[in-house]
Amino acid sequence: MCYCKGLKLINCRMVDTDLAFERSEVEATITTPVISIKNPMRGRIVVPQVGEVIRDLDGALGEVVVQRP
Repeated sequence: MCYCKGLKLINCRMVDTDLAFERSEVEATITTPVISIKNPMRGRIVVPQVGEVIRDLDGALGEVVVQRP
C-alpha cells in the first residue's frame, strides 16, 4: 500500500506488513499490529501497535496514532 492517493481503510487487518504507506495520502484504521510505517505524506493512520515509524523524507507529515484497544 505505497504511493496511494485518497486511500481510505476502515477497520482493516494488515498481516506481516512492513514499510506500509510509503509516500501515501491515507486515512486508515488498522486493527492488527504493523511492523513498520514509512514516510506517510498526509492523512492519519491509527494502529494498535507499530514496531517502527520511519521518517527519512522531508514533507512526510502524515500522522501515526497508536491507539491500544
